[in-house]
Amino acid sequence: MENETYNDNTTFEASVLLNRSNEVDPKLMERYLTNKGIDEPAYTTLIIMYCFLIILGALGNTLVIISVVRKPAMRTPRNMFIVNLAVADLLLCTVTMPLTLMEILTKYFPLGNNLFICKLIGILQATSTYVSTISITAIALDRYQVIVYPTKESLQLFGAALILLLIWVFALILAMPLFIVRHLVHHTIKLGTDLNINFCIENWPIEHGRAYYSIFSLIFQYTLPIIIVSAAYVRISYKLRYRFAAGFVSSDESTQKNRRQLRGRRLQRTNLLLGSIAIIFCISWLPLNVFNLIADLSTSQSFTSQPMMVCYAICHMMGMSSACSNPILYGCLNENFWKEFKDILCIESRTAESRGESQKLSLRKQSQKALGREKPDLVTGATDYQPCNTVSTDMTVLTKC
Repeated sequence: MENETYNDNTTFEASVLLNRSNEVDPKLMERYLTNKGIDEPAYTTLIIMYCFLIILGALGNTLVIISVVRKPAMRTPRNMFIVNLAVADLLLCTVTMPLTLMEILTKYFPLGNNLFICKLIGILQATSTYVSTISITAIALDRYQVIVYPTKESLQLFGAALILLLIWVFALILAMPLFIVRHLVHHTIKLGTDLNINFCIENWPIEHGRAYYSIFSLIFQYTLPIIIVSAAYVRISYKLRYRFAAGFVSSDESTQKNRRQLRGRRLQRTNLLLGSIAIIFCISWLPLNVFNLIADLSTSQSFTSQPMMVCYAICHMMGMSSACSNPILYGCLNENFWKEFKDILCIESRTAESRGESQKLSLRKQSQKALGREKPDLVTGATDYQPCNTVSTDMTVLTKC
């Protein structure tokens, strides 16, 4: 979770300024007067990099949300999971990243002597992170249920809404310790005029409490989700390969060979994307969790130095990059979402030839629907027909049979 950038070391610096303001390092005094925790050029560089991630992630996740809100056909139970992930990632971009950047760049808490705001920042940062990772896990489990156990009753809108509510409640419970332990420390320093400074710190009631919570967070925010997501997608990949191997019955040998080659390439793309989702999740969040764990288990004050704060910022940006990659993995690679994106952005999405193919596909779907032979799309909730001895593995729909 978010690493606390203000600790006893900064409070000690403030007390030095308070008691011996004429003897302290002028550079340290200048940092407090300007409230800058990091010098140039790192200061400006971090602002630019964070702003790029914030804008990119906010645009991508907003597109996902608008795509579902504007069209009733997109409001399927499974799309609700993707929207929930987009909402959590939008919070990461608009709340967590700016607030963390503020904590990294400032020497002391710049939002005044307000205890509730101090506490609220901690729980907002933690909750949005937990909801994002738990939503990724829920999407993987939903895909697993639909593909591995296709005969079971599919999830309805009410069930999806209930699961989403439980995700947010569970995330709030996991984040609640940060609301409880965060406190304000206030100092007034006389430097010609009174300088009122506040530190929003974590005051754990037990020794090494922060380290215990980091281990707890590492388990529930990273380790368990990556294990569940990886296991689910390995099982999905195995199931698709089994259906692929057993799904070809044709008297025409050349036709069977062509179909096998086509679906073999689609199966490879499916496996590539499933693996990419797990690998990107693992790589994105690993540096931040490792940094937090080492920092919280260490008794050294070096983790508050400028080089270490820059290192922390880089690890944090890697974790937050998942908010930018998720709209691509769960939205842009989904055919229905991609069409909505291009429609929203007023991009001509199809040539005359592709329109003709789409019309043919639409007519085929209508005839299949009339015969009651359509199957639900795993991700979008749309429908398309595949004979039960075949399976579509195109990543725009992942699976249909």
